[in-house]
Amino acid sequence: MSNYLVAQTITRGPYIQMISANASRIRFRTDVDSKPSIMIGKSPSALNRTIKQTVSTKEHDINIDSLTSNTRYYYKLVTTTQTLGDSTFFFQTAPTQGSKTKISFWSTGDMFPGQQQIDTYEGFKKFIGNKYTNLYITVGDNVYMGASDSDFQKNFFQVYQNGPILKQSGTFPSVGNHDYDYTSQKQDDPNIPYFQNFTLPTKGELNGVPSNSEAYYSFDYGNVHFICLDSYAWGKDNQRLFDGPSEQLNWLVNDLKTNKQDWTVVFFHYPPYTKGSYDSDAKNPDSNYNNRYNIPLLNLRKLLVPIFDTYKVDLVLTGHSHVFERSKPLLGHTGTSDTFDPILHNPSSSSGKYNGEENSCPYLFDSNSQNGTVYVVNGVGGGTKSPLSDFPHKAMYYSNASVNGSFYVEIENNRFDAKFLDTNGEVLDKFTILKNLNLKPTTNLTLDYGKTIDLAASWIGQYIWSTNQTSNSITVNPTSSSTFQVSDPQKCFTEKFNVSVTAPLGTQESREISFDQLSIFNVQGQLIKEINHSGKINAELMSNLPQGAFIFRILFQQQERVLKIIN
Repeated sequence: MSNYLVAQTITRGPYIQMISANASRIRFRTDVDSKPSIMIGKSPSALNRTIKQTVSTKEHDINIDSLTSNTRYYYKLVTTTQTLGDSTFFFQTAPTQGSKTKISFWSTGDMFPGQQQIDTYEGFKKFIGNKYTNLYITVGDNVYMGASDSDFQKNFFQVYQNGPILKQSGTFPSVGNHDYDYTSQKQDDPNIPYFQNFTLPTKGELNGVPSNSEAYYSFDYGNVHFICLDSYAWGKDNQRLFDGPSEQLNWLVNDLKTNKQDWTVVFFHYPPYTKGSYDSDAKNPDSNYNNRYNIPLLNLRKLLVPIFDTYKVDLVLTGHSHVFERSKPLLGHTGTSDTFDPILHNPSSSSGKYNGEENSCPYLFDSNSQNGTVYVVNGVGGGTKSPLSDFPHKAMYYSNASVNGSFYVEIENNRFDAKFLDTNGEVLDKFTILKNLNLKPTTNLTLDYGKTIDLAASWIGQYIWSTNQTSNSITVNPTSSSTFQVSDPQKCFTEKFNVSVTAPLGTQESREISFDQLSIFNVQGQLIKEINHSGKINAELMSNLPQGAFIFRILFQQQERVLKIIN
């Protein structure tokens, strides 16, 4: 019997892959071989394009091309017996490469199945509300129960399909040791469910150097370059990343060399710095077994940190250790935790929290300087484990071994904001980076009387002007020389604008000019006299002024005139 005569049920809901400025792939699964369609459009009520799959299969990976950048598209999945989709089924294409528009990503790691995993996701949903999240980034150990297809189905896809993330946001996972459980532990083995279930860039399709591997890859999104590494399995050269020189390590260096994006984020599983459920010092005394699993962390630090320093990576995001840890920017620290010296290894002493506390201003990065890299261990997507006795790691500014949660980032132009979220959607830690911020020195401007001028702050964020306005820019129309000042609420940045008003020339007229209101300025724009009642410009009024030139601003019958009068 033809499959078209039996039920074609969608058993794995849609998830967004290979999202770019002008294309996206939508993957999903049906219970029988079929040729479903996707209806798509810019409004839920106007799905005016249909893309039909041409090959009959249970695994559906449909490419949607010819799209407009940074645009929301709604879609429905259609089989002969089922239509799936509503106003929550949409994705947004990427901004064009290098675009400085705001983007966001959510990240989880070590998603051990159970209520804590669900709670972590619920906390994110409470935090995000109706805001769109562009990308979903994982840092490995996406599943735990054997890394089988049924494990992925039950403990990954079914969990994150209960909400917006998979059906709306571009998903870019990284692979952890548990994603290889009971498999060959060989990168790109087609029999491993992880590689069966995700479509990832291998040929530089989303910019970056082609890796020819789905285990490690790179892509651009807006003005951010993302790099995913595989810190666990054997590559085609029979080397692991932590073993030393390898194809993956060579690719990483080449990719970083060609990267021209404003921001660089590297994500993978094994952390170079941790004192959680693993020890990056490789000194965990519990047993030789545990120590064996700590050695790769030590090796990765020695191999990768100098590369990250050289190519000015902004964020390194990892998991594996079932705690949350966050450093200040670190530079040049490849030794064990007892060799960490904040004077030597922290280019910035600020907490970076940017919350008004003492010494909490943003980290200021400069593209031409060695700024250091912020390291985050985000291994709490499914719970926590007891940390080591010498927890926290000395290089970590913030450490939490008691709360599971997730990591969220927004990037706009030269501003980078990151937050650690708990299961209630509360922010427990955060940091802000501003890159290439050029605060203006005191700005001196000259303005003709009666004209307006726009003044703007140099940073992205919040503003308090001396005029009590709170926008990034204001328009002013001073009638005399004035000073305007803007600061952020946290008092980290202040800019001052001195505006000198040059009075325009008018025509000397009769000394009998009526007014309802009169302001008299000298030619430097300084207010000399102001009369707020009706009167006339006459000999008596002029006799009270010294000799010289004056600017009269006359308001009469709701009409304004500006005259230059010589006394």
